[in-house]
Amino acid sequence: MGVPSLFLVVLAYLAFFSIALPDNTLGVAWPSMRLDFGLTVAAAGLVPPVGVLATLVSTAFASRLARRFGVGRLLAASTWLSAGALVVSATSAGFVQFLVSVALGGFAGGAIDATLNAHAARAFGPRRINHLHASFVFGAALSPLLVTAFVQTGLGWRWPYVVIAVVQLALGLLFWLTHARWTAPVPGGDGKDQAPRTRARRADVAIGLTAVAVQTGIESGVALWAFTFLTVGIGVDPVAAGLLASGYWLVMFAGRVGLGSLAERVGPWPVLGWAATGLVAAGLLAWLGGPPGAMGAVLLFGFAAAPVYPLLILTTAERTSAAGADAVVGYQAGASSVGAAVFPLLIGLAMDRSVLAFAPAVTGLAVVGGLLHLAMRMRVRRGA
Repeated sequence: MGVPSLFLVVLAYLAFFSIALPDNTLGVAWPSMRLDFGLTVAAAGLVPPVGVLATLVSTAFASRLARRFGVGRLLAASTWLSAGALVVSATSAGFVQFLVSVALGGFAGGAIDATLNAHAARAFGPRRINHLHASFVFGAALSPLLVTAFVQTGLGWRWPYVVIAVVQLALGLLFWLTHARWTAPVPGGDGKDQAPRTRARRADVAIGLTAVAVQTGIESGVALWAFTFLTVGIGVDPVAAGLLASGYWLVMFAGRVGLGSLAERVGPWPVLGWAATGLVAAGLLAWLGGPPGAMGAVLLFGFAAAPVYPLLILTTAERTSAAGADAVVGYQAGASSVGAAVFPLLIGLAMDRSVLAFAPAVTGLAVVGGLLHLAMRMRVRRGA
């Protein structure tokens, strides 16, 4: 398979950066948005399930659509759909209209996520696929700052959605102009009549999907609850805890850049093993290390988690089959959304009983993730 041009690589990075921007706008925009819509604070909880369900539908069909219409055309159409969804968000007169825009954005974002991940699994090495996901982290970290800037200057919460929509309109045009240069999916990549239909391959797919869900559950759970755990649970100063919450994303970004390059040299499996060990160590540090250990654990979580999801995507064909890899990557993108929604919720329910339950909860998830890594590694070695 040919090496993708640097322009297409950068374009993929920009696309992942752009689809991350809408994801983190709601938290900062909601206090102003809910006043416009006349809603309670708790109504924000209705938004993520709509996006997750739309994403699941989209990722399930992404590989088939890519084979039928081509990767470049699908990326262009999905990016334009995302831009349209953002315009609907910006012009929403009520909450129902906003939820419709969230569903449209989920359809678009799921297709972009699954299609670009499948392309990266086929065409990128460990370094570039980690850089692709580092671009997503950068977008996720930047979007709250963008919304804050518009709200604080009196322009309101709607204009950030317009700005992001303009960025995605331009990206969609670039995808359309370059559609012939994007690598075509492997024929039969939906897995029909291929090795993933065998009992062994179905087991490999199930283990991989679970590993992805657990991993994104850890990432999202730490992102959502670490500040509360540090401040309410063990008495860390809110300013220090806030810096650590931001540092979590910065360390994850640095980890994807640095550990991606390391995986390029030593291979993905050793780095996955070290990362799994680091996540367990971070959990134990948060649980048993007192306030200093818990503060360090937040940063260790970010660094250890950094390469796991990108490398799970990269090793999909090795763990399942080349013919079915595109479809499995799409399913993994859906599993990622489920894990990011379900596991933080379960951690929150545990923290309702005791805020200190955060540490054993994430430690348990890290141990499960480590066991799943061992299972995948053993099955790959046996050629199951």
